[in-house]
Amino acid sequence: MVAGVHVVVDGEGPPVVLYGGLGGNWFDWDEVTELLSGSCLVVRIDRPGYGFSPPSAERPSALGEAGRIADVLDALSVTTPAVLVGHSLGGIYVEAFARLYPDRTGGVILLDATVTAHPHRVVPTRWRVTIGRRVARTASRVGLQRLLGPTVRRILNHSTPPDGIAPGTRRWVERIYREPAYLESSIVENASYPALAQELAALRETRTMTAPVVVAAAHTGRPTPWGSAWIRMQRQFAEFLGAAFRVVRPAHHHAMIDQPGQIAALVRELAS
Repeated sequence: MVAGVHVVVDGEGPPVVLYGGLGGNWFDWDEVTELLSGSCLVVRIDRPGYGFSPPSAERPSALGEAGRIADVLDALSVTTPAVLVGHSLGGIYVEAFARLYPDRTGGVILLDATVTAHPHRVVPTRWRVTIGRRVARTASRVGLQRLLGPTVRRILNHSTPPDGIAPGTRRWVERIYREPAYLESSIVENASYPALAQELAALRETRTMTAPVVVAAAHTGRPTPWGSAWIRMQRQFAEFLGAAFRVVRPAHHHAMIDQPGQIAALVRELAS
């Protein structure tokens, strides 16, 4: 444990922080880490309730998670500006860090990130979170989490590493996805999304990103209306942020699993 959360550190060199999306765990980045750890200090952080990190009674916030990243880097005595990769919802936290700690940010990659250009909120966040906790606890109490957790992972995550899913990863999925704390943390974070997006929107009005930013969108390589719309949305998001734009293909949403080589190459561009 580092700064109260589960952290995995590999390699030496320029620091790289890999921050997962909703329900993301450290092992989602195994293949990327293997490619980078020979030349970089790779830091993987499990947010509360994910991986081996204990759950939190507090709902997540953009400022809180940015502070958590800073605390982990402090605990590891990392003073060199880091390249941060935020996948999906994790992009909110990475962007918040880059705006709050520009001197500690060497570059930002928003990987198939949640688009937050025009946030909105209808139902109050406290209601969403309260209902989410009740749903999660009920599902765990009646045994649905233990029964269906790994199956839900297979339904939501279609990505496969180039060399196939390692036996160790399968064991971690079977263990972690059955944990009641994991389900509750995932539902609470999802319920908190509108508030997170609005928090980041407010931060954009007062803090700028000074480091290079890349928006990287995943595309399966198959021509579909949804795929084209997603690429167009991600490109517009890049323009909104003044960022460079890249497409990772062929890849599903968890592009770091499908195409670790492409993600590692993007990191090296910013870390060099």
